[in-house]
Amino acid sequence: MIRPLACVVALLLAAPTLPAQEAKGENGGKGDKPLQEFKGKLTDDDPKEDGGGATQDSPRKVYSVKMKKGEIYVIDMVSKDVDSYLRLEDPTGKEVARDDDGGGFPNARVAYKADDSGKFKIVATCFNWMGKGKFGQTGEFVVTVRKGTEADLKKKIKLPPPPPKLLDKEAPAISGTTVKGKAKKLADYKGKVVLVDFWAVWCGPCIATFPHLRDWHKEYAKDGLRILGVTSYYKQIGFDEESGKPKKLDEAMNQEQEVAMLKKFAAHHKLKHDLLVIPQNEYGEVSNAYGVRAIPMAVLIDRKGVVRMVRVGASEENAQALQSMMKKLLAEK
Repeated sequence: MIRPLACVVALLLAAPTLPAQEAKGENGGKGDKPLQEFKGKLTDDDPKEDGGGATQDSPRKVYSVKMKKGEIYVIDMVSKDVDSYLRLEDPTGKEVARDDDGGGFPNARVAYKADDSGKFKIVATCFNWMGKGKFGQTGEFVVTVRKGTEADLKKKIKLPPPPPKLLDKEAPAISGTTVKGKAKKLADYKGKVVLVDFWAVWCGPCIATFPHLRDWHKEYAKDGLRILGVTSYYKQIGFDEESGKPKKLDEAMNQEQEVAMLKKFAAHHKLKHDLLVIPQNEYGEVSNAYGVRAIPMAVLIDRKGVVRMVRVGASEENAQALQSMMKKLLAEK
């Protein structure tokens, strides 16, 4: 399942350092023979991920593993309970790799050639399905570390490039289809103040921003504000109308079915602004152009099409900053 790499708080900020669980024994062995194995269980009492994206607020366990510069390592996280998600941090705390389904859904796999020698940290967490039970946020897992090969590296999921500098630059183009079936592009809002909101139906913090979006649309649309929600097709993440929460589907939706689901989602949350849906390959290009590393991400664009503010996360501080800039830009003619 293709997913954006991030859902709140900051652009690829490394998660806060936790006391690592030291592994017993030294690295050794070849091929598929495990060098180390960690059996664990994610629980509601564990520290939570706060680096944004698909793992926001998911519990995590952290393990320490010794690596040697130039050696290739393959880390697998296997579970029948959670949708496994791995992150790897180098001895300085910098994130150097992450993966969701590299081991085949619901298992994660990271292949990494060490750039340095020392103790690396394996963060074992899970994709946030916002629920419990199978593929919820709690359950047992096994993490193994083995020596890898160059062939393993070819399957490695690389981190995206650093985010571009957007402030005071012309906003990159965006185009897609609204949930009402209308073709839309950012250029259609020329002369308006535009708030581009990158979001996803599975992102809890994105949903937390909806009250502000509803209020801003109601209060400022008459003054020239337009809000453009930007998301993509995720195929197997649906919407439970009774609970109001996303849910995993056994079968993938086609685009028509997913748009119908998004209409119900928007109606449930009383969203009146434009919601644009972009196919995954095109969404990848747009998110790279905007440097989306975590959602919700809000980009405020003035009447001339220039980016004037970027905020990531659902904090009240962000909301206040956006509203303040919004008023300023709406006053500019």
